[in-house]
Amino acid sequence: MNLKLNLSKKPVYILAISGGVDSMVLLDLFIKNNFKIVVVHFNHQVRDESILDHELIKDITTLHDVCYHYIKLSIKSGNFQAEARKERYNNLIKLSRKYNTNNIVTAHHLDDLAETILIKLIRGSNLLGYSSMRESTLINDINYLKPLLTYPKESLIKYANLNKIKYNLDESNLEDSYLRNRIRHNVMPFIKNERNSLDNFLSFSKQTYLASKYIRTKTLSFLNKKDEFSFSSFNKLDLTIKMDIIAYLLEKINSQRTYQKIETILKQLSSKKPNINITLSKDYKLVKSYDLIKLEPFINIDFQVSNYNLVISPKKIDKADEFIMICYNKLDFPLNIRTRKPGDKLQFNYGHKSLKKYLIEKKVPLNNRDQLLIVVDQSNTIIWIPNLYINNTLGNKNKLYLTIKEKNNAQWYFRNISNSWWSCFY
Repeated sequence: MNLKLNLSKKPVYILAISGGVDSMVLLDLFIKNNFKIVVVHFNHQVRDESILDHELIKDITTLHDVCYHYIKLSIKSGNFQAEARKERYNNLIKLSRKYNTNNIVTAHHLDDLAETILIKLIRGSNLLGYSSMRESTLINDINYLKPLLTYPKESLIKYANLNKIKYNLDESNLEDSYLRNRIRHNVMPFIKNERNSLDNFLSFSKQTYLASKYIRTKTLSFLNKKDEFSFSSFNKLDLTIKMDIIAYLLEKINSQRTYQKIETILKQLSSKKPNINITLSKDYKLVKSYDLIKLEPFINIDFQVSNYNLVISPKKIDKADEFIMICYNKLDFPLNIRTRKPGDKLQFNYGHKSLKKYLIEKKVPLNNRDQLLIVVDQSNTIIWIPNLYINNTLGNKNKLYLTIKEKNNAQWYFRNISNSWWSCFY
């Protein structure tokens, strides 16, 4: 049985070795072909026999003078398999940096690829997800290599037997508690009875990857390195591209991206409502604000008006470009800052208009409306909303200059300008 590693011998490779037949065959191939390697074994501490894997790998690496790292993982909560996988790869990345290499190698084979495709089909995914694994995948400058991916498990077992390679059996793989094991035990035997079935899974994987790769180029061209886009432009795209754009945004935040989820998001975006918040995960949302669609994190902001000061001056002062001028005959002092309230109205020379309607007309994003700073007098007459509205119905006898400053440990002092109102400035 002749297994080949189509890899350059120049770089250092970080090998994740479990002690099972697949990884021990991988280790043997790298050692026999004189590759520069660093071996890593993870003990998940869920089996008493796991120490035997460590001892086996330690014996082999010591015999061949290979650098070996033994890492114990402690997964206390969450999805065990997902969290364990995350911890493994985090540690592999740390070691790749330590040894100044970007090559991480795992022993995935053709049976693994077929099983993963079936899992994706059962749970749902997008085109890229259905393509499953590849022999080489570059993610954040790390090259994840699977040099045994084109070989079926049967070939690895034959190689191990012929070359008298020692390996251990993980008895947990015999249980049906995980979906992968149920597929492996109950589905894969039927599939492998069909001629060329595993090769056809490999062909399916390559074709779906090539299709998804082409579609992704269109997605990236449309987004142009931004996480926001025009809905009107988005709506002109082919449905396949639109779905991949949503899939890409979900990938960026590491969120589930099933066909059903993407389809639901597209339906929500098609709503005629001008403002929509779509929850993508516990940390991110997709915001539609009129014609703008944007990926935004959920930020828990305790917005408090008390973080701001209203600065009032009866005359123009330095940095006057930061102040606005109000003309008035009479105001009910003192002036205050607040946020909007139900029933707020704005005054214009032609009459009144509700603040709510005005904000809609000005297309102020819904997420921003409750954080608008509104200057009012004691009778709740709205005087000024920065960058949005100035009340010009107050007459023209007196002049007043206003600005709003955020409190950043500034040195403030107050002086009494008149008996009826206060001003503060620095």
